[in-house]
Amino acid sequence: MPIASAFEILKEIDSRCRRNSTGLPVAKTVVDDWIGIGFLINGIPLLAKMDDVSEILPPPETIRVPGVTHWVKGLANVRGNLIPVLDMNGFLYGEPTRISKQSRILVINKSGVVAGLLVDEVFGLRRFKPEEHRQEVMPARWAPILQEHLLTRCVTGTCLVSRN
Repeated sequence: MPIASAFEILKEIDSRCRRNSTGLPVAKTVVDDWIGIGFLINGIPLLAKMDDVSEILPPPETIRVPGVTHWVKGLANVRGNLIPVLDMNGFLYGEPTRISKQSRILVINKSGVVAGLLVDEVFGLRRFKPEEHRQEVMPARWAPILQEHLLTRCVTGTCLVSRN
């Protein structure tokens, strides 16, 4: 039996591998999950798109700005940037948020506009599968906010998310 060259041995191994291979696994379709941050305004659980929220902070000290509406708490220095802090309960219901240990600021960056939204409490992140997305009728006064895809309502422990 003649001794084969190293090249012939490698060539034989390669051909055996190709004959016996099953191929690469096929990637399953990537599920486009919707990720939201749960929070509370006036006892109503809501969601904000994860993409819109850049930070979650305890309420910082603010400097009052004269002549602004009552729901603008003022300006806050967040990591060297001045951002307006907006009281969401004051905006939606006309009553200021009662600041507590659970109160938080959601720092949003929507189309280059940065602002801090004062909310009663933040619950954390939640991931939603596409089959969980449903529309829900919201109060008319919330329509401008919902059209900007910032808030989504959660009811009875189950969050209902519009597919925007």
